Amino acid sequence: MRSEGTGEWVDGSEPVIGAQERLADVLAAAVEVAAESGESGTYTAEVARTLTAVVGKVGARIAVEAETRGFRSGWGEAIALASGGTDDGAQVFRMAAAPEQ
Repeated sequence: MRSEGTGEWVDGSEPVIGAQERLADVLAAAVEVAAESGESGTYTAEVARTLTAVVGKVGARIAVEAETRGFRSGWGEAIALASGGTDDGAQVFRMAAAPEQ
């Protein structure tokens, strides 16, 4: 399993689209809608507020999903290493127990 990035595969089933690429797609769509609205003469402050809200909501969702995916990926690697899985070149350092006072 690989973490997010363009062209990478998760579990060999489907490509993962990176958070940056997803956000760029959303912004491109918002700009396209704004341009078409401007060309037709229907661009208003309300259209601008709506597009801003859509980009903000989708951007926040993309950020949360990216953080969650990164955490899951890192957690899975840590568990695999702790349970004796292959380390693929990573160095694992065990922390000494804290001295009792």
